[in-house]
Amino acid sequence: MKRVYRRRRIKQFVRSGSAMFRRLCAGVHRQLQVTATLGHRRTAAASCPHFLGFVKPYSVSSVGADDPSPLIASSLARSCGLSDHAAFSISKKFQLDALDKALSVLALLKDYGFDDAHLVRLVDRLPRVLSMDIEKTLKPKLEFYCGISLVGTPFPEILPANPWLLTCSVEKRLLPNVELLKSILKTNENLVDALKHTPWLMTSDIRTTVLPKLDALRAYGVPDDVILVLLIRYGYALLTDTARFNEAFDKIKKMGICPKKTTFARALGMLALLPEKKWVEKVENFMGLGWSQDNVLEAFSKQPHTVRISTEKTRKTVKFLEEKLGWTPEHIVKYPTVLTLSLEKRMMPRYAVLSILRHKRLIKPGFTGYHFLISSNKFQMEFVTEYQDKAPEIVEAYQRSEIG
Repeated sequence: MKRVYRRRRIKQFVRSGSAMFRRLCAGVHRQLQVTATLGHRRTAAASCPHFLGFVKPYSVSSVGADDPSPLIASSLARSCGLSDHAAFSISKKFQLDALDKALSVLALLKDYGFDDAHLVRLVDRLPRVLSMDIEKTLKPKLEFYCGISLVGTPFPEILPANPWLLTCSVEKRLLPNVELLKSILKTNENLVDALKHTPWLMTSDIRTTVLPKLDALRAYGVPDDVILVLLIRYGYALLTDTARFNEAFDKIKKMGICPKKTTFARALGMLALLPEKKWVEKVENFMGLGWSQDNVLEAFSKQPHTVRISTEKTRKTVKFLEEKLGWTPEHIVKYPTVLTLSLEKRMMPRYAVLSILRHKRLIKPGFTGYHFLISSNKFQMEFVTEYQDKAPEIVEAYQRSEIG
């Protein structure tokens, strides 16, 4: 019943869109005949209502035969319920004679939960989606993704960023990959999470790119639960070329990161896509701040995401920790996650609160990683709500930064 309803909706969209478009074209033809007789082409009247808020007003008489986009946009807006902006953007991607097919495709995609923003991004990345055969190509793939719970909230977000998900064969690539991934990931929920983070897992040759790497990891003693974390959160690391993967794998082994901890998966995920040149730059940046190479490797081993931090942020955070908190590099590497926290929204407001409480001798002197790593709710309960009667100024100091 659902499929029949969808077909009826699509046909209705196409019929209404085509009829309206033919009326518009007829109007344009009559108007152009009049202007040809007069020997000139009228321009858009100032009183003509805007159909697009961001383009110059136009009238039907101002539309040349070589620029049918406004008419196509009007048809798309009225027939498919698209916003003016979305309709105008999409109208640039196909020709007049492809209107019926485009209307059908857009109606189908909207029926599967795609909104205007999704459609604009998808058509911009893959214009030929508007000419795809609905019954033979488009609908089978959408139904396939629906079957693995991708259609819905996640899928319209994933597809525009990875439109090639619509270009692979269901029988030759998509179905074999899903069956193979499910055998490793165990649950459909894990599969969907993995595809959210790394959609390329659907379009790559998993058997030749991923499986050999998993075999190498298992041979090294990496357990299934760590492999699950790697595949779900950092699947792209398994899709890199073999040389890059092996280079990252060897580097992690030399660091002595325990393969039985999820940190191993995070470390491999970070290094697999980080070129050697960038890694050297990261290490040199820390060493330029007075860290030893051992300090850098220890911090990375505990919190691999430290290599994602920009050079500027690293310098600002380390300077704050050293000058305001009095921490040494050896102290910082005990809590390397603080390097990944927002300086303005988390570190500084908490420092302001704690400084006031220390000055009033309401808490013990010194700053620990605990002060900055606990959740916002817990910090507020323990240090703001608990002491706001004795030090009311901490409420403003906290809200001005962390909450505000």
